[in-house]
Amino acid sequence: MKNTLLIMPALFLVLCSSFISQATELKLASWNIAWLGSHEYNHRTKTDNQQLAMYAKQLDADVIALQEVESEYWARKVFGNDYDYYFSTKDWVQRVGVAIKKSQNFTVEAKEYKALDVGKVRYGMDVTLTKNGKTLHLLAVHLKSGCFAAPLDGRSVKAMPSTSVKEEKHKEACTKLSKQITPLEQWIDLHASQDAAYIVLGDFNRRFSQDIALKYPEDKGLWQALNDEGQESLWTPTSTANSGCWGGYYKEYIDHIIFSPKAKEKYIDASFEQLIFKPKYTKESSRNLSDHCPISVKVKL
Repeated sequence: MKNTLLIMPALFLVLCSSFISQATELKLASWNIAWLGSHEYNHRTKTDNQQLAMYAKQLDADVIALQEVESEYWARKVFGNDYDYYFSTKDWVQRVGVAIKKSQNFTVEAKEYKALDVGKVRYGMDVTLTKNGKTLHLLAVHLKSGCFAAPLDGRSVKAMPSTSVKEEKHKEACTKLSKQITPLEQWIDLHASQDAAYIVLGDFNRRFSQDIALKYPEDKGLWQALNDEGQESLWTPTSTANSGCWGGYYKEYIDHIIFSPKAKEKYIDASFEQLIFKPKYTKESSRNLSDHCPISVKVKL
């Protein structure tokens, strides 16, 4: 009888521990749903929106960093009413937002990160999630497009040719992306100095795998510029993986989920996934769904 009395509390603790572990699992995702808004480039029909909603249900993420979504109104066409939505107010249809599942009952602090706007580019969304006394900091981003692998140091950018419209746009893209490094580092440095768990996620418009393959120093590669030592020693599952989106048509990831060391401790091993669309690639199908497939990870909070 005495042994039974000792076993019962221990069993109770094991069961409670298992329940708590399951209750704190969180799925984070990032999805650029190209031109989801009132812009003329959005040619989606009701059927297309229904198909997007099907993939959103399949994704079933608790927190989703959204890019190129105009507003809560448009987000609800895909994700419905199960989420609270937090969007930047930048006067442009390609806004950055965050969708947070209501059933998770997070205490949410959300604010725009306007420092990323270095000249006609998108704001970020700075979100703090708190639950059961635990906190996770998120920065959702959509960085300047068009400078996917070129060196970002001032000398290299200045030396870029600009004799054609295409060259001018490329140079402008690299100029603006290089300027976004400082506000990104400032956000990371702030949270690193607080020994906090933080994640930066979204569309970086940068192939980190190429930054690494080219062995750029920190003044030339975006990944190297952000990835420092200590609490700024970063990790992302996309740096060593190939994208399967649209049958590998877009082979190298430009969407990333970047973990700080404290956040990496919360990562559930092998949980990184990319949700692949079923249709074969055509320009029309990638326009009606998106040219980006959502990516996700799971963490314990």
